[in-house]
Amino acid sequence: MRYRRRLLAFVVGLFAALALATPAAAEPTTPTTTAPAQLCEISVTVAAQWTNGYMVNVIVRNISDRPVTVSAGVTLQPPGIIVQAWNLIVTTSGSTAWLRPWNPVLLPGQSVIFGFVGSGPISLPTVYCQ
Repeated sequence: MRYRRRLLAFVVGLFAALALATPAAAEPTTPTTTAPAQLCEISVTVAAQWTNGYMVNVIVRNISDRPVTVSAGVTLQPPGIIVQAWNLIVTTSGSTAWLRPWNPVLLPGQSVIFGFVGSGPISLPTVYCQ
């Protein structure tokens, strides 16, 4: 009997502590939106780095049930430049580089691998899958 009372007192105390410790939910100040379904799995890795440079590999896989178009953009920190690239076309404007794979359209289940060597501080690309 004592065991049950102690257990009941413990459980009640635990719930009371949780109720006091949990902050009240605030009213949202901005409207909530539903995130779009994920179309691709994206992996961006720094494969190597050295004193004034680095190498970035990007793998994109279409996990949707429809064709998607892949592109990427990177803002290079001065004095950074893209020294070399593979499996993509690079277009630059100021410190921004747009990266477009040789085969930008991926059918369901297909993947593309591309990358670049950059100089200066490490700048990782933002990959777009639409």
